[in-house]
Amino acid sequence: MTPVRIIGIVLMALCGLALTRPPQTPPSPRQQPAPQRSGDDLTVTYTIELNKSRNRSVGIGETYNGGTKTLFISNGLVRLRLVSLMRMQSIFILPPGNDERMAVIVKESGKNKHKVYLSSDDWRTYNLKYQDAICSLSDDTVQLSGYSCNKAVIELSDGRRITAWYTKQIQRPEPASVEPVFACVPGLVLKYIYEYKKGKITYTATSISNKQIDQNILKVPAKGYVEQPFQPGS
Repeated sequence: MTPVRIIGIVLMALCGLALTRPPQTPPSPRQQPAPQRSGDDLTVTYTIELNKSRNRSVGIGETYNGGTKTLFISNGLVRLRLVSLMRMQSIFILPPGNDERMAVIVKESGKNKHKVYLSSDDWRTYNLKYQDAICSLSDDTVQLSGYSCNKAVIELSDGRRITAWYTKQIQRPEPASVEPVFACVPGLVLKYIYEYKKGKITYTATSISNKQIDQNILKVPAKGYVEQPFQPGS
């Protein structure tokens, strides 16, 4: 057998091995949470941590230290609930079409239970402190709860600052309706640090769920609550 023929046989054998070898499976990319759909129910729970300046009182901020903040969204309804050992407060965004009752703030501390309905004008007054806020977006990123998050810095007109981390994977209009300060942020905020002279408060998302929400959670409580008028600055 000639050398040329031997080389040909070897090449044919190598080609056969290449054809019969099972294809290599490429490494799977890091799993990312699926993007949220606009019609999904959404529940986001945040922990609240307070860091205060030495020997200074931080007022109402101390009330919620160690507590939780939960955002509920379902069927166009929104509730933002703050819970601590001493008190609970919720803001409900009511169904559209009634400018005299756009939102309601419900507070509960021991036996004291009251609620305040806000018209669209009242709601603007309630959020007036955010009116001239300056928002700067950054390319800085971090991973939070499995989501890639970008940084935003919000400067309020009175000198206070909010540093927020948001994910572009969750695009929902409802969070900004209940927290207008984040209207300039193009995604859901998963962590933010609220800084002011007396200290800072950090809110960090620890749970994000699309499970169906019990609609009773989104109903404004009635029994046992005293209705009070809206007082600007309260």
